[in-house]
Amino acid sequence: MRRVAVVAVALVAITLVPSVQAKPTVPPADRAAVDRLLDVFVPAAIARRHSERAWPLTTPTMRQGTERADWAKGFLPVTPFPVIGTSFHGWTLDQSSRNRADLVLLVHLRKGGPVGAVSFDITVRKIHGRWLVDSAVPAATFAAAGSSSKILAQPDFGPGGAAAYSKVAYSRTGRVSAKWILIIPAILLGLVVVTPVAVIGAHHVRDRRVRRARAEDDRRRVFRNLPERPN
Repeated sequence: MRRVAVVAVALVAITLVPSVQAKPTVPPADRAAVDRLLDVFVPAAIARRHSERAWPLTTPTMRQGTERADWAKGFLPVTPFPVIGTSFHGWTLDQSSRNRADLVLLVHLRKGGPVGAVSFDITVRKIHGRWLVDSAVPAATFAAAGSSSKILAQPDFGPGGAAAYSKVAYSRTGRVSAKWILIIPAILLGLVVVTPVAVIGAHHVRDRRVRRARAEDDRRRVFRNLPERPN
């Protein structure tokens, strides 16, 4: 009975004690490798300093649909910002597994702009023993000291987002200009309205031509059936 009571107490204690999730970690060797990766990737991909250097540091998934020449010209799926610094080891680990890690990296920008820092969500994967960047998405921007700009979160970097700090063309950021969000529905609405009108007009013109042709045939038939006048 005593053993049963002990087991029962233990089970109750287990159910009452809240589960504490272990803090994600990466081995020191892997962390050092990720540090080296970010030290090259951030200046190349985000700051656009020799952006071609970022190509071999990314996974095939991130490079899909692009070529190395595109990256060399600055056309890559990463939002550009004028990042300062050469060391980017201050990232925090959000989630991790054996061959994947989700990081949060805060980068600081050049002074003089409305934005002082940007937080990036970066996913890295270990492929054939090498850590590579699988995605790098801005999660939030922070206004510079003394600036009245608002703080932007990740949804602002979607289509038509308000992350206008970057001086690089939209084609290099992967974002769609807000004007297209208005133009496309307008075009569709125009097609819905104009197409029926055009079809009805075409039918009306065709019917008029048919009626004229029939009237002309009837007139000719009548003249052919008239009796000839005697001389």
